[in-house]
Amino acid sequence: MTTINLDDPHKREWSLASLAFAAFGIGFLASLLNLLNFNKYPIFRAEVLIISVILLAIAAIAAGIYRAAQPRISFAITGIFGAIITDLSTDISTNVFFTIILCIAASAWFQPRNVLKLIIAAFGSVMLFQSVALLIGYGKPPAQSNEAKRLQDPKMADNRLTPIVHLVLDSYMGLEGMNSSEGNFGNLRAEQEQFYLSRGFQIYPQAYSRHGKTVNSLPEFLSYGKGPHATQPRNVQFTVAPPLDYFLDLDRKGYRTTVSTPSFVDLCVNQPLTACNNYNSSDLSSMASSDLSATERAKVIGLTMLELSNFAAIITATVDTQIAKLRGSHERKLFNRTKLYSLTGFQQLDAFTRELASLKRGEVRFAHLLLPHDPYIMDDRCRLLSERQWIDEHGPADFAKRDAAYARQTRCMTNGALRRLIAELDKTEAGRAAIVLIQGDHGSRTVDHVPLADGTRPSLRAMTMTHSAFFAMRIPGEPSASVQGRYALDELFGAFAVAGFSSAPRPVSHSAEVYLMDGNWIPRQRIALPEFTQKFTKN
Repeated sequence: MTTINLDDPHKREWSLASLAFAAFGIGFLASLLNLLNFNKYPIFRAEVLIISVILLAIAAIAAGIYRAAQPRISFAITGIFGAIITDLSTDISTNVFFTIILCIAASAWFQPRNVLKLIIAAFGSVMLFQSVALLIGYGKPPAQSNEAKRLQDPKMADNRLTPIVHLVLDSYMGLEGMNSSEGNFGNLRAEQEQFYLSRGFQIYPQAYSRHGKTVNSLPEFLSYGKGPHATQPRNVQFTVAPPLDYFLDLDRKGYRTTVSTPSFVDLCVNQPLTACNNYNSSDLSSMASSDLSATERAKVIGLTMLELSNFAAIITATVDTQIAKLRGSHERKLFNRTKLYSLTGFQQLDAFTRELASLKRGEVRFAHLLLPHDPYIMDDRCRLLSERQWIDEHGPADFAKRDAAYARQTRCMTNGALRRLIAELDKTEAGRAAIVLIQGDHGSRTVDHVPLADGTRPSLRAMTMTHSAFFAMRIPGEPSASVQGRYALDELFGAFAVAGFSSAPRPVSHSAEVYLMDGNWIPRQRIALPEFTQKFTKN
């Protein structure tokens, strides 16, 4: 049996470097499995193998750095990589990150071998547990739990009520905005009008949202404009919505309401609901069955891992920005290349449509979906583009390219997914009788940034792309129509509630006003919304 003579300094250093490779490699793989398990991503895939090999190569490089740093500063390398692995596996602040570096490095100064063994043991157990969880659940669709906290009383249900199917489609721009002289959406408005009017909908071309961010706009219109505004920073893109009048009124009327919503606006806590599900708004599993190549999927997984680490995200974003400046590059930013909002949105909309087969009277089916939200991923024929061709709402592509990409995605959503949804509804008695409400929550936001209350005058393009919001409703027994009038979403919902959720709203017209927010997404200033200048058309 061959043994390593640890009294030989050279052999001792290589022994420690081998331990470092094992510690860093196991740590990186444990973080990867943690991410895959959270997203219910299938493990036996080429992209998982690719990213695993890359992570082990990074671990080998880290071990090489550790070896070169011996014997004087290798303890610091242990501290840095130990903290990075921890940061990849859990949500910690920058201050905690540097504290972990100091603690691990100080321990490694005295006990380098034992600290590395401890890292191997700690993350090896994580790797084992995550592997078992992935293998046990492999090939099985994840069970969807009911996250509603205020459960409705089934005894109060009124099974005679007309069912309601309500879609909040994120970034779905209003018809007037689609035809704005400030945009480049082609014939999108005319196409959208024809789609909805031919299917019995009443459309509201001049509808608008008072806010440019979902975390503010959604609570505003679902409370009929009466809800409190944010007073704490919301720029982390998360809020637990307070009790909202819309859901309270539906409950009082006897509706049983089911909600599906992205996790950054949590409706499951304070609303009276029968069922509620917060889904991951950028779900890695949505690309598992897509047409993306294995290398593209591996790239998205790897970049998502980087974004999980506050420290790594800061470093990569800084490097990415500097390289782009040096090269004059207009490629997508690295932090945007982790976003699968619209791909997840298409998946969620298909699932929502399939479940409409069980729709019954007295039910409300409500879904907030990140469509036609960026990234813009579809071509003119509704085929998934390669990841490098995706376009983001805030650039760096120019406005014309952003608008054209937005128009393509909107056409795909309506002519594909929404066409299937309406056809599915028309298959059942409850579906044919249902009130169908389809709306946006704000505009396309194909701008460099949304208007802020910073003392500067917002451009007409910025106001149009931010605040024009889609609104259409199909009411059994009411003919299709184009309803004239400039109405805020909260005014439309207030009028719908006054009508007992039984007829299309016809609110009293008021002057159009919107809110500008500060850099923390807190509404600060209420201003008049300018008229959206329209392009000349033959329609």
